[in-house]
Amino acid sequence: MIWRKKVAILAAWSMVQLPKNKGGLGVINLRIHNGALLLKQLHKFNTKQDIPWVNLIWQSYYQQKVPHAAREVGSFWWKDILRLHTLYRGIARCILGCGSSVLFWEDLWCPVVLAQAFRNLFTPAANANASVKKIINAPDLVTIFNLPLSEQAHKEFLEMQNLISQVHYNDNLNDGWVFRWGQ
Repeated sequence: MIWRKKVAILAAWSMVQLPKNKGGLGVINLRIHNGALLLKQLHKFNTKQDIPWVNLIWQSYYQQKVPHAAREVGSFWWKDILRLHTLYRGIARCILGCGSSVLFWEDLWCPVVLAQAFRNLFTPAANANASVKKIINAPDLVTIFNLPLSEQAHKEFLEMQNLISQVHYNDNLNDGWVFRWGQ
């Protein structure tokens, strides 16, 4: 027979996790630490670093797709990493290259997120998950929007054209992602 003795907790967990120089024991929060390490892997993937696993995943699953707009595919490990994309896109912005891995409406690739800044124009968008490359290479407005546009949406369209004309687009470069606070 095993006897178990109830032990009272002697210190608050928040105090235990404080750094040693602030009076704590310096125990790291493994959930936060793991999330940060997985975000590093997602950053390597998004910036298309020349690493075998990155090349394999891009070639296997995402040649013509924006990863965070596509259906989850791959192993359960990879799907767990992909689920961090919302958090990643909240702390990173895109430096536009060819635009094939960036959402036109939902990603931060120009000074503002277009879906938020131009709500009246986003509503009649034909494809809310279109890449920047697909929109820029579109033959005409009919393929981008469900026409006719309202008067307010047309005004927003003219504003958006002016805003987008200031962004540099290079079809020969990969899209890059940088953190909002710097490199």
